[in-house]
Amino acid sequence: MTQHRFVPKPGALYEVRTSPAAFAWIDRVAAAKAAAAGDGFEWSSRVGRKNPQGRGRAIVYPATHAARRRNAKENTLVRVLGSG
Repeated sequence: MTQHRFVPKPGALYEVRTSPAAFAWIDRVAAAKAAAAGDGFEWSSRVGRKNPQGRGRAIVYPATHAARRRNAKENTLVRVLGSG
């Protein structure tokens, strides 16, 4: 039986992490969490610097004063992000 060696392609994991499909999933999850948090919460996503990974990431944040106050009193983001 012939044995095959795995030879990783340099940069292949970076291509997977920054692919349009991966970013579509990241954006979908972030948008759903922001919608679940309610009015005044927004989200944004970006690719980190390639040093060495360059992962895609998203954040959900309170964009208005009322949302910041509600988040401080009710831990809205903790509840939403911990809900799965």
